[in-house]
Amino acid sequence: TPQQIASFGGLKMFSADDLLNANLVSYYGYDHTGAKTTGKTSIDDFFTKKDANGNFTREVGSFQPIYVAGYIQDKFDFKDLKFNVGVRIDRYDANQSVLKDRYLLYDAKTAGEVNFASEFSTTRPTNIGDNYVVYVDNKNAPTKVVGYRNGDTWYNAQGTQVTDPGTSLAGSNTVDGTINPYLLNPAAAAKNIISSSVFEGYTPQINVMPRIAFSFPISDVANFFAHYDVLTQRPADASSRFDPIQYLNIQKNAGSFINNPNLKPERTTDYELGFTQVLNEKKNSALTLSTFYRELRDMAQVVQVFGAYPVTYNSYDNIDFGTVKGFSIAYDLRRTNGIQLTASYTLQFADGTGSSATDGVNLASAGLPNLRTTHPLDFDQRHTVVLNADYRFFSGREYKGPVWTYKKNGEEKTMKILENMGINIVARAGSGTPYSRQINVTQGDPNTGNVAIGVAQRSNLTGMVNGSNLPWNFKIDCRIDKNIPLAWDKKEGEAKKHANLNVYLQVLNVLNAQNILKVYKATGNPGDDGYLASADGINALASKNSPVSFTDLYNIKVNDPSYLSQPRVIRLGLLFDF
Repeated sequence: TPQQIASFGGLKMFSADDLLNANLVSYYGYDHTGAKTTGKTSIDDFFTKKDANGNFTREVGSFQPIYVAGYIQDKFDFKDLKFNVGVRIDRYDANQSVLKDRYLLYDAKTAGEVNFASEFSTTRPTNIGDNYVVYVDNKNAPTKVVGYRNGDTWYNAQGTQVTDPGTSLAGSNTVDGTINPYLLNPAAAAKNIISSSVFEGYTPQINVMPRIAFSFPISDVANFFAHYDVLTQRPADASSRFDPIQYLNIQKNAGSFINNPNLKPERTTDYELGFTQVLNEKKNSALTLSTFYRELRDMAQVVQVFGAYPVTYNSYDNIDFGTVKGFSIAYDLRRTNGIQLTASYTLQFADGTGSSATDGVNLASAGLPNLRTTHPLDFDQRHTVVLNADYRFFSGREYKGPVWTYKKNGEEKTMKILENMGINIVARAGSGTPYSRQINVTQGDPNTGNVAIGVAQRSNLTGMVNGSNLPWNFKIDCRIDKNIPLAWDKKEGEAKKHANLNVYLQVLNVLNAQNILKVYKATGNPGDDGYLASADGINALASKNSPVSFTDLYNIKVNDPSYLSQPRVIRLGLLFDF
């Protein structure tokens, strides 16, 4: 425990392997004692460098990616067409080591390095290339070739492509029943000696992202527009940082997660086509119709690297894709008689193979292939309606509000009660986002452990992925404010100084709507996971010292406030501008 470590004199009393093997530390850019790493570290240093006492130092350098970007853009007219054209070029270099072959942690022979006639009294199939990895029956003393691999594609000994290497290249075909590459140095592999030769530098990614937008005025009251954009996003540090610590004792951690430092940037291609029409002679209102299509490519997702040597593990790869398409209609009213209004409706369809990088974690852990069919994404909100209305009473001659007339010292005076006041109302409504219904009752959400902590659970899907939807949600926000102009003389002969004081009352969620943001997937209810009423829950209650107390405490835990939208919030504030 940390207390015991402190009593022994701190982390310096232990070697890096002592702490790493006990899962007590995790670090990069610092050593195992918490001291900042200086200088440049290398793969060889991590696996071979020792201190004066003969202990491995296990130095891990900081994550220092190199990112360079530049763009050029120009606006110009060509006849009646108005163009906005540009291009952005990004160069991303993770500046770290990556596995040459994600299936191999030790060097293995390729077909071009094997003399099949003298070593195995056979010939190589004609379709097997020189760079194909060779797999044998016994990694220590091979007697026959059982298959080949080119990237993620596997072949049996006859050169026929196979989809299940666990059967064709293992089982009864090998001595130990596992997939065995033709190792270059079996003795080093037996001693878990990892060499830097299985790693190489990250290949910098250069992304060219053109951006083209143009509009064509059909008349003085109608306009046609379109745009095409390409965007990229760098890989997330949490899944793409090279962590050599993960390779230590990997044989003992079958199915563990290992970062993929070779992840590529995610790519989005966006298209939009639209039309705007002015609706009246005053040209103060317009209607806009537009349709859009967005392509999501190279999104990161959990995968299982089955057949990797020395052990199958889970990692990430750029395998997910998705599309977002839809139609929107918007109405805009410029400030007229004090009111300004915008209203829009969007119909959207968002489908893909994964909503996040961990959607496939259960499939990968179970050894199943990744989903290659599209389904609704987590943010697939089919219908969205937004209304924004703003009314200003203004001041002076433009004042449109009520006037209070009164007499003072026999003189009739007027007061513009609502001068410089205004009100803004934003109303939003949207259909519910999708979620995956589960057939079995679990304690809370197994993915977040928000109720049952430290309890191993697995949800079983009923229907399709994201086949159910939350109910519609509706929210109104309101803000009432008043500007109070301020003026004062700073010094004699100088111009007056001006400032503005804005007093506002803001009410969020005016109707105090209890919008459902998340639900327990077995019940579809935001406040009940169904466990207490299930057979498992009833049996568990019977074994408790106080079933009533357990029930009360469990219900408190289940009622997670994050499953519902924020209740009504009232704010009173001042803004001072000068």
